Formats: sequence, structure tokens, C-alpha cells
Amino acid sequence: MTLTEKLLARAAGKARVQAGENVWVKADILMTHDVCGPGTIGVFKREFGKDARVWDRERVVIIPDHYIFTADSKSNRNVDILREFVKEQGIKYFYDVIDDPKGKWVFDASKGMLKRQYGSHYAGVCHTALPQKGHTRPGEVLFGTDSHTCMAGAFNEFATGIGNTDAGFVMGTGKLLLKVPETM
Repeated sequence: MTLTEKLLARAAGKARVQAGENVWVKADILMTHDVCGPGTIGVFKREFGKDARVWDRERVVIIPDHYIFTADSKSNRNVDILREFVKEQGIKYFYDVIDDPKGKWVFDASKGMLKRQYGSHYAGVCHTALPQKGHTRPGEVLFGTDSHTCMAGAFNEFATGIGNTDAGFVMGTGKLLLKVPETM
């Protein structure tokens, strides 16, 4: 078996898998951010109920990194939705861009444009933050709502981008039906 097949077999609880086979895979980490997070949360609540709980509050990682520090109130609302969901669910790994629990951020021009003006928990771009914060580990399966999630494969794990519908399902169950990919 290839490395990918070995990783997916382990996550599926099977001795072997082969290319083209559909298998239920247990997720080790689900990552979402401020672009897809609100949609994922919407799918999760619609399909599992407004009072549903995530499958594991320590395996869901939320990293705002796309719509941060913008003057657009609709974009800012995305991060507010993440903040509310994290609080409601007790999610452990939320790398908020600011320290104010009310979500208020004000640019201080006296500190200069290059001076760090974000919160102490902000981790940066999700793809670099995941390994830096210890969320990429060899042998694991990572799903993320970003097409660049596969970069985490460099850490000898299976990592792939998924859409909001799949992510909402993973958020509620901790698993996803995957087709074992062919080797190139």
C-alpha cells in the first residue's frame, strides 16, 4: 500500500484499502476559517440541530485569516460568527485575531502601520499556523475548508480540502466518506 492508503486504512479501521474504494474515515482534525466557517456552521446547525454539539471540541480548529482587519462590516461579521460559535461550543483551538472578547478592534495609527496590532492568540495564515500550533501530526487525517489544506501532507499525514457541506458533517460526526485516491 502507498502512504496515503496506509493512512486512510488506519483512519477507516481496516487492514487494507485500495484506490477507488469508498471508505468512512475518522478525522483527527477539522480546520475551518473565516471564509468557509460560517457556511460550515450553518450546515452543521441545519443538519444536526441548533443545539447540537461538535463531535470533539479539541479536534475542531478555527483560524480567522482571510477577512481580518477589514473595514467591510459583512466580512467582519464572519469572524463574529466564528467567535460566537466557539464560545457556544467551548472549542479549545480558536486563534482569534484580537483579544477583546466582544470582538472590537480599533487601529491605532500612533503605533504605526507595521507595528503588531493584533491579539495574543492570533496565529496567522491557517496553513502555517496548523503546524506551528501542533495540529499537523504524522499518521493523522486532517480536513480543512480550504483548497490549500493538502500542504499539511508534508507532515506525513493525509490532508485535503473539503467543502462546507462535508465539513459540517465532519463537525457533527468526526468522520467522512472518502474515495481512496489513485497514486500519480
